[in-house]
Amino acid sequence: LDLASRVSTGSKWPDGSQNEPGGIVLLSAEDDVEDTIVPRLLASSANLQSITALQAVATRDAESGNELQRSVTLADLPAIESAIRQTRRCRLVVVDPVSAYVGGVDSHKSSDVRGLLAPLSELAATMRVAVLLVTHLNKSNGGSALYRATGSLAFAAAARAVWLVAADPLDQQGRRRLMLPAKCNLADDTTGM
Repeated sequence: LDLASRVSTGSKWPDGSQNEPGGIVLLSAEDDVEDTIVPRLLASSANLQSITALQAVATRDAESGNELQRSVTLADLPAIESAIRQTRRCRLVVVDPVSAYVGGVDSHKSSDVRGLLAPLSELAATMRVAVLLVTHLNKSNGGSALYRATGSLAFAAAARAVWLVAADPLDQQGRRRLMLPAKCNLADDTTGM
């Protein structure tokens, strides 16, 4: 939400580099928009007018013909594209957590994950937006951070950049977070923040 806030206002990035204001499409399955997400965005000085929360898609019941609402998945490209088009100067799509938006896809099967992410990647390129997928770490210890992402390694393999956010082990109050690069194949692999 901090990154979304920065995009919404054009505030500088955490490393101090310049940023241009733009719109954001937000898919968030873990937190309620009104009682959690909006207060967090306000606390980070976001421009709420630039943020669209995509929470459901309309479908029709086959028997009754009634319109129903169901959760969005990453396979709902028309709904995601529509949200991007309706969000003024959209530059960012945030999916938090990605595991909540895979629908019937086996999130531990590489070919299924790549089949889900490839069309989303094409849409992002066509619409000229960045897609930020948030995931959690699994319970494994040791090894590369790329192997700690929940689900298939394909989530990290398909990404152009992967960042790990972790508690600073030297901060005894537990408030400081480190943002560390785990993968970066489009730019120099910089040090963390």
